[in-house]
Amino acid sequence: MARRLTLVAGAGDLVPHLAAAIARSGDPVQILDLAGRAPTLGPHAIPVSLDDPAGLVRAVTSFRTSHIVLAGGVHLSDTHREGLAAALGLPDKIAGSLGDIGLATMVMAFAARHRVRLVGAHHVAPELVAPEGHIAGPVVDASAFAAGALKAARAVGTLDLGQAIVMAGKRAIAAEDAGGTDALLARVAVLREEGRTGNGQYPLILAKARKPKQPDYVDLPAIGPETVINAAAAGISIIVVEARTTLVIERARLEAEAAVRGISVIGLRHG
Repeated sequence: MARRLTLVAGAGDLVPHLAAAIARSGDPVQILDLAGRAPTLGPHAIPVSLDDPAGLVRAVTSFRTSHIVLAGGVHLSDTHREGLAAALGLPDKIAGSLGDIGLATMVMAFAARHRVRLVGAHHVAPELVAPEGHIAGPVVDASAFAAGALKAARAVGTLDLGQAIVMAGKRAIAAEDAGGTDALLARVAVLREEGRTGNGQYPLILAKARKPKQPDYVDLPAIGPETVINAAAAGISIIVVEARTTLVIERARLEAEAAVRGISVIGLRHG
């Protein structure tokens, strides 16, 4: 039996790649667009809104969805979280504590109730998965700092805060929060301009890793060409990502940007 696949699509460059991969599969598909770009995502894209969480849930169930893929960035206000919890029949007191991991648990409960399987983006487009070892840019020996930076990124994730951190050698400079990676890099750029970091002997490193308790079907860390461009603007010379759990978007363009800007991109396994 063919899958009936619903892609819940937020913002970001990952979504068009997944939409194309799903279209190639030949399975019946609908794309629920939360980012206002349905016309660019193909004929199966439907605009939906977090302001109508009950409508979002109805769209999933009325399609007789068998598999759900969650992809792209979505900024959830407290009101949105409460609305989603209500639409899924969860108490208000639970909604108030829903970070990203809590939201993933909520989605998992919905899937179990409706006998829907949650599918990670890496299962739909495995070619995007970050390999172990050198990915792009100059080949450097970053072993002294890269593993520690990746461990620090996972520590940030234990707080359900973010997936990324910037280190100067072994010193933490700034961590990702609800603003996302681009906002993190913008903050580091300001700190560098103010002379607070980036002027010592140790390299600035951006590390991204999956949150330790985060299921692999939701919000995997991702990097793309814009990550490299913004990292360069912040004075970062090394990007280290958790191999096999991070997505590399537009790899050819990322490689070109990394080469031009002298940024080394590395994949490391945790542990």
